[in-house]
Amino acid sequence: MIKHIMVPYDKSESATHAFEYAIDMAVKYSANISIVTCVSIQTPTEPYFGTAYIEATRLLKEDAIKSTQSLESRLKESKIQYKIDVLEVTSIIDSLTSYAESHNVDLIIMGSRGFGGFKRLLLGSVASGVSQHSKCPVLIVK
Repeated sequence: MIKHIMVPYDKSESATHAFEYAIDMAVKYSANISIVTCVSIQTPTEPYFGTAYIEATRLLKEDAIKSTQSLESRLKESKIQYKIDVLEVTSIIDSLTSYAESHNVDLIIMGSRGFGGFKRLLLGSVASGVSQHSKCPVLIVK
């Protein structure tokens, strides 16, 4: 039974398309949706980067929150129970799979390619990693 759907979101066209699939599935199964956006952080190596690092992380989180506002209005229109989380992560794949497990996600619906750096030819590295390491089913949307 599908009661909780997770949608990793990175503003890409592929992630937006996956979100639309998640809306359809949530309506069909009366499921909740968790939108999860990851802000990839690196620990600063020099002490004088501390303030700039904190400010950069804050700006990335603000941008992530703003990027989900249109999704939030769509979820409200569809009368779907939802949650939006912005995670500060060092490993996107590990963070997404851990989130799914700790939040009892029944299905992950994600785009095949996002805004990562180097993209694999057929399947994005994050989508590939999540599908290989997740304990729940993963629907990858092109």
